[in-house]
Amino acid sequence: MRIYLIVAILAIFSSVALGQQDYRLVGKLPAPMMKLDDLGGGRIDTSQYKGKLVVYNLWFVGCPPCMEEIPKLNEIVNEFAGADVEFVGLSTSNAADINRFIAKTPFRYRLVPSAGKDMLINFGLAGPDGSLNVPFPTHVVVDRDGFIAYRAVGLKGVEGVREILRRETALK
Repeated sequence: MRIYLIVAILAIFSSVALGQQDYRLVGKLPAPMMKLDDLGGGRIDTSQYKGKLVVYNLWFVGCPPCMEEIPKLNEIVNEFAGADVEFVGLSTSNAADINRFIAKTPFRYRLVPSAGKDMLINFGLAGPDGSLNVPFPTHVVVDRDGFIAYRAVGLKGVEGVREILRRETALK
């Protein structure tokens, strides 16, 4: 029994140290701190988001469900305009592909191109063989205290994002 407890504690600490947090423990582990370059050349330092809600959308150009949800995600951005909410889209697509895409289909999130490595390290889920993967699209909401408040995969995640933002903005 004691050995199982020690192994569990070591697994938790090693996953946090490596950035491979277990997001099944929503609300118990802090969101990752990242420094990213956005599509416009700006710098994102997520440590500056303390006290705000942060919504991450993990996607790529050419992902059918990702494309389908963008109008709904834009509605959410509009709904929470003026609230303390930051919207960040992390994409595996490069800047040129994203720029071609958003010329036809605007996406109102702050976009980070070529972020595959950051997605895997900070939001990857461990498979049964120990490999990391990121299902697309993935939605993550970080609360004002810097903890993961919500994580969902697929189109169903969009309404969950809206619900948690409504709840969290009503509390403030």
